[in-house]
Amino acid sequence: MRKYVEEDVTKLIKRRIPFRMHISYNENITTFLDALEIVNQKTPLDGLRWSIEHAETITPENIARVKKLGGGIALDGKMALHGDGFIKTYSREKALQTPRLRQLVESGIPLAMTTDAFRASSFNPWISISWMITGKSVSGSEILAKDNRLSRVEALKLFTSGPAWFQHQENENGRIAPGYLADFSLLNKDLFTIADDEIKGITSVLTIV
Repeated sequence: MRKYVEEDVTKLIKRRIPFRMHISYNENITTFLDALEIVNQKTPLDGLRWSIEHAETITPENIARVKKLGGGIALDGKMALHGDGFIKTYSREKALQTPRLRQLVESGIPLAMTTDAFRASSFNPWISISWMITGKSVSGSEILAKDNRLSRVEALKLFTSGPAWFQHQENENGRIAPGYLADFSLLNKDLFTIADDEIKGITSVLTIV
């Protein structure tokens, strides 16, 4: 990892090219950050927008390190689909804090929820939004602790204004506001008034780009 970061990631930093590292588990995130901190001393990131993708088991300590280096984290909703399998492999106790949604939101780090091009999670954002709010997988199992869940506003932001930072579009995309691009959807239900168990069934009746 250190050789890769020193030889390849350094080239991107020198050319001011944003990069996104796909790393799921904290053990590998630690190794990557160890190397990136060394590179940053010689070739400063200096505001370059970079991120870690997935980061399911990232610890509070590494969240702080990513923030200090000016990076962001792009999560995905795979636990909404595969949470039950994760429990069998790693335990329910670990699943309840995977990923650390509440700590990530409260850290103030640039944060987004993605589909990973449908490789890790469904193209349907409402499945992931439902999981973040209710803590339940598609099977109905509780896989997120109550203190690790998000409000409806927080969950929605991870699919709207959150991703805009990663694309340098936070001043034109991700919000319905004057001067922003008119990308929006009209939904068949009101996210803020329906019951929790109805969230995963929300659909768009009109999408405008």
